Amino acid sequence: MNVPSFLPSRRTLLKASLAPLAMSFGAARAQPAPNFRGDIKLGQTMPYSGPLSALSAIGKVQSRYFKMVNDKGGINGRSITLLSLDDAYNPAKAMEQTRSLVERESVTAMFASMGTAQNVAVQKYLNTRKIPQLFVYAGSDRFADPKNFPWTLPGLPTFSTEAAAYAEYISRTKPAAKIAVLYQNDDFGKEYLSAFRERLQQLGRKAQVVAATGYEVTAPTIDSQIISLAGTGADVFMNITSPKFTIQAIRKVNELPWRPLHVIPITSNFIATVLRVAGLDKCVGLISATPSKSAGDPEWADDAGYKDWLGFMKAYYPEGDTTEQLNLVGYSMGFLMTEVLRRCGDDITGARILKEATSLKDVALPALIPGITISTSPTDYRPVEQLRLQRFDGARWVPMA
Repeated sequence: MNVPSFLPSRRTLLKASLAPLAMSFGAARAQPAPNFRGDIKLGQTMPYSGPLSALSAIGKVQSRYFKMVNDKGGINGRSITLLSLDDAYNPAKAMEQTRSLVERESVTAMFASMGTAQNVAVQKYLNTRKIPQLFVYAGSDRFADPKNFPWTLPGLPTFSTEAAAYAEYISRTKPAAKIAVLYQNDDFGKEYLSAFRERLQQLGRKAQVVAATGYEVTAPTIDSQIISLAGTGADVFMNITSPKFTIQAIRKVNELPWRPLHVIPITSNFIATVLRVAGLDKCVGLISATPSKSAGDPEWADDAGYKDWLGFMKAYYPEGDTTEQLNLVGYSMGFLMTEVLRRCGDDITGARILKEATSLKDVALPALIPGITISTSPTDYRPVEQLRLQRFDGARWVPMA
């Protein structure tokens, strides 16, 4: 995709070296903090506007995370600047903004950009220019493909890992299940559905997908799709949707005389911004998976990493919601990026950053459940390969044996 390289007239600019609430439009640039030997500039695109703007919480918390890092002396004597631009959850806009970050802002690496289609749109461009595309907030297996895209790493469990976990659970507990699937009609939904079907087939049970219906991310509602799927009489509902549509699906299923086993993905199992909005009473019995601690859950009240996050939120993001999962996960991803940069020493080049990002071994992160760690290698870019299944009880996610 050939998009002209120019700075947009309106953009969201999050500068980690500014005050915690720094969020402005325009091209103003902060000076490095006193005594820093220079800065490390990271780029990112987020849906600060558009239908999935709630997901931009990741970028907001990360801008504050790097402010904290700078206040503590930076990384190896360098400050961190995070430039986080609005792509409205639009792949073409993501391409435009990414080109601006690379060609005008000269970022050293892209970090934790949001969305499958958005990261796919810029993947070839970044790999051709040898700009690290690190820890993208998307789970497509194409982001863990060192042979074809050596400069790209995912920041989430891959779709095949998550889909396999659900397929195995359904096959074990409902071996003759009839499964209805709602999926987002883009790279995210299609790849997820394909991986789920493939794992079901490998297991060789009678469980099968009897209906699969897509929706467009620009659609105002998915009520008609839910009604159609309910009409199949399926006893399992795989709800492969992004947060806005997960909320709609939960509400609509609750209105109907349809009570399937209801599964939602990691990217939509947030209590604060999804389940609470849908209605906690309507979410009882939902199944999901996670590698992460749950924000706001008393299970982690005495956990050291969780308490560090709470301390950060109090000091740098006091208006932030400590029951919002994206705030915990975004903080943890910032921790991971900081660890990679720390290991680079004085060699802050794209090649060195990639080398360190693909040589991680059992790295514990603040948000990860104890025993689940980050490991990568030059031939295996999947950072997380362990998940914990959980069921929602109306107030919290309860681990399943």
